[in-house]
Amino acid sequence: MEMFRIGGGEILLEALLRGRSIQNLLPNLTVGDRLQGQIARNMGEGRVLVQFQGVQVEAETTMPLKTGQKINVQVESLKPQVMLRLLTSSPPAPDGADKNISQFLKIFRSNPQAAADLFQAGMTMFKGDGLAALPQLRDQFQALDRLIQSLIFSDKTVKNPLFVRDFVQRSGLTMENILSQNPAKGDSAPPVGDNLKSALMKLAADIQKGIARSDMPEQGKQVIMRLAEYADKSVRTLETQQVINTVMRENENRFMLQIPFALPFDTAMQDIFIEFEDAGKEKDNSGDRPFRIVFFLMLDALGEMIIDVAIKGQELTADLSCQREGIAALVRSHIDELKENLESLGFQIAGMTCNVRTDIPEKKQNYLRHVSCYEEEVVNIFA
Repeated sequence: MEMFRIGGGEILLEALLRGRSIQNLLPNLTVGDRLQGQIARNMGEGRVLVQFQGVQVEAETTMPLKTGQKINVQVESLKPQVMLRLLTSSPPAPDGADKNISQFLKIFRSNPQAAADLFQAGMTMFKGDGLAALPQLRDQFQALDRLIQSLIFSDKTVKNPLFVRDFVQRSGLTMENILSQNPAKGDSAPPVGDNLKSALMKLAADIQKGIARSDMPEQGKQVIMRLAEYADKSVRTLETQQVINTVMRENENRFMLQIPFALPFDTAMQDIFIEFEDAGKEKDNSGDRPFRIVFFLMLDALGEMIIDVAIKGQELTADLSCQREGIAALVRSHIDELKENLESLGFQIAGMTCNVRTDIPEKKQNYLRHVSCYEEEVVNIFA
């Protein structure tokens, strides 16, 4: 099957009409030509129908594309493969969305581990010099320190079976809809002030008052400036997480969490993806939409792991993958305990396995290729 490859944005196009060559579909293509395509229909689940010069092709996309959106490409080569380079294509913003949504995506792609800086710096930021410079904010600093510690998966939080849910709420990711500026709905959202984002916003405002004091020593002002920079940068990081999750929810029925894990010598961020079945599909007997949770873990001595969990109503299945047999044997020795913990939460364990895979890094990279926040302007178009 012949294929267009659009570079730059890495867009792959395959003709929808079988048995016809690309030159028959677009007979006058020459190197340097520029084409404008339009998204004819968003088919859901990351698939769209694109039209080029009256020719329609079906596309699988990892970037948010909206019906009616136009994309511009340039022909880079015709042999051995037709390569087109994306010239302009901006992710569409939902109605009422922040104009700078594409800027948030660029910020994340330029530094996907920005959340790690938030937690690593935050573990020491509110002690020592910070307290000395702003003793009037002692209680606020101590509360922030406790809040940050509660959001790190460690020996102190490992026994919390609802840690992931609590992380989402207490980090401030549900504080508001950052795109539409509407308050988050539902009783599950914590009150303003009881989450990291709102606490950091309040801190930034209070620090500004401290900076205005004329009697503060220069060294104290430098400490305060570092605190202010940390607060502003951290709020921006959390806002970026909100934006990319809004984009993924709208276009992929997917959410992403970056959760800090305390390791023996460091704190490392782990990527967790939550995927929901398409809203148009039938729900199970419980009325709940089935969903999947994929954990990509890097755990020092344990190496890389993937935990793939499927949940349908109260039924749960899980596949755990490790890189080495010794680690897999260690995990298997704790599976019964894990099952008991999950059953105590009301789950019915339909299956749980632990296997050895040597291709975990490749499997993770292949998964991320289809996640819009990681891949910049990617569309895969096929028959």
